[in-house]
Amino acid sequence: MWPKAIAQLIELLPHVSRLLPMADRFLNTKTAHTEASRSAMQQMAEGLRGDLGQVTASHAGLYRQLNDQSAQLTALSADLTTLRSNSSAIESRLDAAERHGRLILGFLLGIFALLVGIFSIALYFLIRHA
Repeated sequence: MWPKAIAQLIELLPHVSRLLPMADRFLNTKTAHTEASRSAMQQMAEGLRGDLGQVTASHAGLYRQLNDQSAQLTALSADLTTLRSNSSAIESRLDAAERHGRLILGFLLGIFALLVGIFSIALYFLIRHA
């Protein structure tokens, strides 16, 4: 049995010698294709890394702007609170000034009425004694 198998292998040797270059070409093209795919994937990965770096930088800028605006809003809120307290103080002073003005107007009207009365009495006595 072994001698027959060896004889058949010897008969196949010339065919194998023709198949080896074809197999070598096939494997080389496959390796070249794999290398091309690998380099394309590496370039794509580098591009993605660069894009992610740009996105990270823009997000950092946005975060910085948001923090600045948050600080500005906090300052604006404090200013608004101060403004409200100042306006309420001014409003209470204005109410007091209005009350004071009404009181003075009442006194002036009373004095005017008293003067009109005194003037009419004086006029009456002048006309009556004249």
